[in-house]
Amino acid sequence: MSMRKFSRYILCAVFCLFVISFVPATAQAVFDLSVTQMEGGFDLRFGTLQPTDFKLARQMTVRVNSDIGKAYRVFQQMTQPLATPQGQPLDPSQFQMYALQGSNTRGTLIYRQEEPVDTYQDLVYTSNATGESDSFQLVYTITPKNGQIPGSYYGRMSLILVPVDAVLSQVVVNVQVYVELAAGGSATVEIATSSGSDRLVIDTKDLRVTKEGLEGTWPQVHIKVYGPLGTSYRIYQALEEGDISSADGYNFDLEKVSVLFDGGRQGMIGAPATLKGARQRQLIYSSNPQGASDEITITYKPSRDFRLERSGLYRGRLVLYVESDQVNVSPELAKKTLDVEFDIAPIFDIHVYSQDTEGVALNFGNVNFKSGPKSSENEIFVETNMGKPYTIVQRVSSPMVDGQGNKIPAEDFVMKVKDVETDEMPKSYIQEFVPVKEGENTIFSSGPSGASAHLKVEYRLTMRPESKAGNYNTRIGYSVVLD
Repeated sequence: MSMRKFSRYILCAVFCLFVISFVPATAQAVFDLSVTQMEGGFDLRFGTLQPTDFKLARQMTVRVNSDIGKAYRVFQQMTQPLATPQGQPLDPSQFQMYALQGSNTRGTLIYRQEEPVDTYQDLVYTSNATGESDSFQLVYTITPKNGQIPGSYYGRMSLILVPVDAVLSQVVVNVQVYVELAAGGSATVEIATSSGSDRLVIDTKDLRVTKEGLEGTWPQVHIKVYGPLGTSYRIYQALEEGDISSADGYNFDLEKVSVLFDGGRQGMIGAPATLKGARQRQLIYSSNPQGASDEITITYKPSRDFRLERSGLYRGRLVLYVESDQVNVSPELAKKTLDVEFDIAPIFDIHVYSQDTEGVALNFGNVNFKSGPKSSENEIFVETNMGKPYTIVQRVSSPMVDGQGNKIPAEDFVMKVKDVETDEMPKSYIQEFVPVKEGENTIFSSGPSGASAHLKVEYRLTMRPESKAGNYNTRIGYSVVLD
């Protein structure tokens, strides 16, 4: 190879390297968002808010850097509403924001008036058509509220940068929010029912009868007192008119509703009682001397015979009071009035048991002249709330006979009613043994108010020396009939 040819190759290589070194690198698009608080840091920390404060405000600067040449938007969303670690939420109206007009240079700020920070994505800012970089300021406020519930409240919101007509991912920046609500000079009280309404309702159509009593969902009242108050307080309940009554003037038997208390770990809670105690002011709870925070649940539980009250709709009003010993302050911290309704469906029913088994079954066993008379019993329950007199009718299909047609003489198969339990004097019932007659015969007549009754019917069988051995039987039934 000649020297001249070698030199050409060298020059070519140098030239190629020179050209490659001057090819520019591909530029990467800039599209991001950042936030800083005017007081420093990235989170919104409001510190402690006293009930007497006017308002706490924090100002935040939002910066968008973009060279994509396309418009963009900035949204805001409350992704975790402010609440205490125990789950007590802050009233959404207390945490609000607005955009500081004039703080931007190019785009459009949306919020001109103070609005709550929503859990939905709300548009805050729209850029100009070419999507130039910009910055703007947002102001967030926490406003005190009368009776605010003290505690540490935490939450999180997001600022979301979204491109318009550009294939780019949105940018999300999360901002933690914190505020400490201080207690006021008086306790904050919450009184709420388990149903969420201002009504305490027991409807017998919703109840199920068991051997142990009634099964159902009982109305409850939950009371929360947030302190410390610095002095003791008490909780009472009282029926506004002293009774719960039907439209036709009947008063409900308040002994048939138990009042049960739960909670009250910081003070002294009342012993189980009945609603009758609420005819006057009934003490439910007494706090400790410091008036510490506490929670109380009141349950109103009907007794088994609750449904046997005279049928109808009973109404009343129950008032709950929270009172304190604060000096120079009205003793009443809170008062809530609840409508009470007991809806008693009509009942007129009979149940018969033989040897603790439901149904009619008389079993005398082996009876003969030497053994003497033998007895067997049926137990009858009449449940009624109709308020009308009634009779119990015994139905006998035939005399006591065996398979060959031999009969037990009427005077040897007798019955009577005994051990009668009822709330009123019966009009009549068979108190001495009488022959068991065929057909339908009245064995018990209630008093004029038709009160429910529990009684036993005893049957006695006697065999004579000349009686023929065999298996004797008949059919016996009962019905209850309104007079």
